[in-house]
Amino acid sequence: MDATTTATQATHPPAFLGNYRIQRKIGHGATSEVFMGFDPFNKREVAIKVIKQSFLEDSRNGRQNRKHLQNEAALAGTLNHPHIVDMYEAVITDEISYIAMEFVPCGTLEQYIHADNLLPLDAVVERMYECCRALNYAQYNGVIHRDIKPANLLLTEEGKVKISDLGAAVRMDVEQTQSNVGSPNYMSPEQVRGESLSHLTDIYSLGVVMYRLLTGHSPYSPKNLAHLYQQIMNEMPPMPSTLRKDLPPHLERIVMRALQKKPEDRYASWREFGDELAALGHFEKSDLEVAENEKFKILRKMKFFEDFSDLELWEVLRIGEWQKQPEKTVLMRENEMSDAIYFIIDGSVSVTRGTRLLLALRNGDCCGEMAYIRGKQLPRSATVTANTEVSVMKLDPQQLAKLSDNCQSHFNQAFLYVLAERLRLADERISRLVS
Repeated sequence: MDATTTATQATHPPAFLGNYRIQRKIGHGATSEVFMGFDPFNKREVAIKVIKQSFLEDSRNGRQNRKHLQNEAALAGTLNHPHIVDMYEAVITDEISYIAMEFVPCGTLEQYIHADNLLPLDAVVERMYECCRALNYAQYNGVIHRDIKPANLLLTEEGKVKISDLGAAVRMDVEQTQSNVGSPNYMSPEQVRGESLSHLTDIYSLGVVMYRLLTGHSPYSPKNLAHLYQQIMNEMPPMPSTLRKDLPPHLERIVMRALQKKPEDRYASWREFGDELAALGHFEKSDLEVAENEKFKILRKMKFFEDFSDLELWEVLRIGEWQKQPEKTVLMRENEMSDAIYFIIDGSVSVTRGTRLLLALRNGDCCGEMAYIRGKQLPRSATVTANTEVSVMKLDPQQLAKLSDNCQSHFNQAFLYVLAERLRLADERISRLVS
């Protein structure tokens, strides 16, 4: 019996899948089975989701199903966040397809959506805040989830949330639609209508999760699937306080805002949603994602990046190294081999050759672009020294080469504009000297 047949049987898992030793089956669904395995190389337990080949070969939806799995494979190892399940390896073949990921031991939030087994209110607030952090991070890496539900929110031994099952996730720089994905009870109105989706659909879905965790009831009571879709699109759910009398009014306002029918009436960002939860839960809301959001705003205001799309700016942020350097720091030295590019975020620098001042650069300017344009390391033609304390973003040209084609094209255009502008200024100086 081959590995495919064995892997998808309920009682006889294979001894190995790839390098992983299979220990036991821990779950199954319509499209996959999940096994606990052991990675002998890294000495850790793993969860291995084996996709049923019938799901990928389905005559009607097999092509789309395979695309979802390829999305998940493409994400493997790229998202690293304390509240997102780590994916270690993705294998897709005609014989067997599986995803090896972090094993999270304590079940899912699904066990706490029933009226007789609700979490304390402060625990609900903290779990939802953790989800906001993770989904904020995913969005800034170009990913929306599109299938947020309690079964995809796993719990660690410390009781923290880890978001799983990014198979429905879509990279926003690859495709913008494919909207009709998700679990019906948690789908947003725009998802039901088959419209293009943004992070706001995940905000709605997390609102449904929060409603269920707070009340033990679904926001809707449909007679059938068509009736459910009608309610999602047109009817506001009962106020949570009608189902649970001890809910604080502010907590009720948070969940109802997330459940607004129009995307523009919900929280505009995960940061806004998370900040309200943080204020209610009295825990720290400052974290790396907030800092990344501030960096994005800085780049968005810079003339160099004015033609870059938001997604292209997030690409740049992922490869940029932000530094703060004291006055008189030499960022690059004449005749030294180097290919780093610097963008001045705050402060000013002097560009000199020998003892002669060539120009001064300040907020929004860049230096070191010639090595990128020439395509190789070059001896620096000038020295760049900080006049004040400076904040800079340093880019490695080898990382620039890994950006999307559109992003690289915008870099090329912007660098050519910088060179043309500097040639114009040089011509003006020469003309003044001659005259």
